[in-house]
Amino acid sequence: MIDAQRNARLWRLLARVRELRVQRKRRTLNAARDALQRADALVDQRRAEITRHELQRRSILQLCGHDKRIGRLWRDALRWHDERTPALHRALALAIHEQAAAAGNVSKASMQLQRETIGRDDAIERARRFKAALVERD
Repeated sequence: MIDAQRNARLWRLLARVRELRVQRKRRTLNAARDALQRADALVDQRRAEITRHELQRRSILQLCGHDKRIGRLWRDALRWHDERTPALHRALALAIHEQAAAAGNVSKASMQLQRETIGRDDAIERARRFKAALVERD
């Protein structure tokens, strides 16, 4: 009888501990999802910057065809403008890399939450069984 009571208390305590772990994993998953949303927004922002850059380049190209003196100034402006292109593409590549890492973190956090939830559910079920066994003995 004392063993059954002790086991019932132990499993109730374990169920509470597991519930705390599930809550912590939920917070971790939510934080990972927030980070993924920020990474998605950053990728979209970088792509928009590249699009704006290309539109500016087209407008500069149209102005390059004027007379020699002004055309030369616009060609210099085009060269300076084009020097920024690799930096924009590197920033996009970095943002995509961070987005992939954030997606991996979401996947990892989701698996950890699932594992903790299964453990919590098992502890709750065992606590119920021990409690039912105690009630049947009385």
